[in-house]
Formats: sequence, C-alpha cells, structure tokens
Amino acid sequence: MIKVGIIDTNQQSRNRMRVLLNHQHQHNLKVTLDIGSMGECKKVQPSQEPNVTLLDIEVNGIEVIPDIYRKFPNTNVVVYSNIQDHTSVLACVKAGAMGYLTKDTCVDDVISTIVTTYRGGSVFSPSISRNVIQQVQYTIDYQSKLSYRERQIVEGLQHGLSYKLIGYKYGISLDTVRQYIKRTYKKLNINSKGELLAQFK
Repeated sequence: MIKVGIIDTNQQSRNRMRVLLNHQHQHNLKVTLDIGSMGECKKVQPSQEPNVTLLDIEVNGIEVIPDIYRKFPNTNVVVYSNIQDHTSVLACVKAGAMGYLTKDTCVDDVISTIVTTYRGGSVFSPSISRNVIQQVQYTIDYQSKLSYRERQIVEGLQHGLSYKLIGYKYGISLDTVRQYIKRTYKKLNINSKGELLAQFK
C-alpha cells in the first residue's frame, strides 16, 4: 500500500482528491493524512506518515516543505499547485520537492506521479518542466559569458557577501572586486546587483 498525504487549505479540493485516490483500483493507494496546514499535525500518529505528500503551496508557502520532512522524514513531497513561475518551482526543488504538478493535472497523471515518486522517480507537469529547463539553459548561457573569477564573485554575492568579504575570500583588493563587477554588468547588459542575482536564481 502507498500511503498518501494531502496538505491543502482548500477543504473541497482535499475532499475531492481523497475520494479520487481512495476509490481508484489500479494501484493500492490510501490517503492517511488529510490536513489544511502543518499546524494540524499535532495529533497525527506515526502510522499515518505518508509515503508521498501532495502539497499546495499557495497559502502554506514553500517554507513548509522542510517542516514536512522534519515531521515525516520518510515521505516524498510533490507540490500540487496553480503557481507555475520558475522561481517558485526552483525554490520548491531546492527545499526538497521531488515533483511538481499543476492543479489542472488529470487524476490519472496525479496517480501515476504518486506511484513514480514512491518508486524513486520524479515527475513535473510538462509546462513546469519546460520552464525549469529554459531557466537552467539561460543560467548556463549567462555563466558562459563570464570568466572563472567573475563567476566566483557572482557566487559570493549570491551568498550575501559584501564586496570587502569577497575580496578577502579571494585575495583581491576591494577596487579589483568592483572592476570585476563592472565587467560582469557590462557582459550581461545589466545595471544592478538585483538584476544580476535575478539572472542567477
């Protein structure tokens, strides 16, 4: 039996999904967790720990993903949401999501995703997959324009380091750091640190 969890603030959506999953016959699925938020987990028994958890992030937020793994270390989170922008998708993956489905996904595909995830795979809705691939390609393209040192400095900025700390880390002067950053801006045709970090999300 594959135990399934549903975390969604929309009770009607949860009820519909629970009925659909519990009454399909091809796979042995059972919804053992049906809650609106992690705050409702206090009374959840260990036997209810899901193998796969469907999570709607629209209200609960991406930050709930690590909370799910702390409570249920053996589960696999699949985001099930109307949010489709690549920034949110990548943030979910970084937080530990093993799949990402849009809410217009047909129930057969939801079921196959649950089974595939349970067996160690990952599934993303086609539109989500395309967005993620394009973002990775854009990032690789941006990186290919930069020298090794310029990429190091971008990495330092991504980690929140100041220009002074970047210089200290790589043994170069503050003025040299500023020169590298100016060259990076010119190569990428941008004008600010915010634009730079947005391109390397």
